[in-house]
Amino acid sequence: MAYTQDQIDKAKEQYAKGALELELNGERVKFVSGKEFRRRIQDMEDQVAGGSSGMSVSYASSSRGL
Repeated sequence: MAYTQDQIDKAKEQYAKGALELELNGERVKFVSGKEFRRRIQDMEDQVAGGSSGMSVSYASSSRGL
């Protein structure tokens, strides 16, 4: 998906408010953490700057809560 600077600005605004949800183009995305949200914003910025092929790899992580 190609992003616009307006979409990035909206994502940053939501992130700054501490939100973990973002709605773009009628699609709502809920992030697990602020760190994940920030990483997605960085991916968006990279794509707009031409620094990314549009493909990224994400690894799931979990803990036992001990």
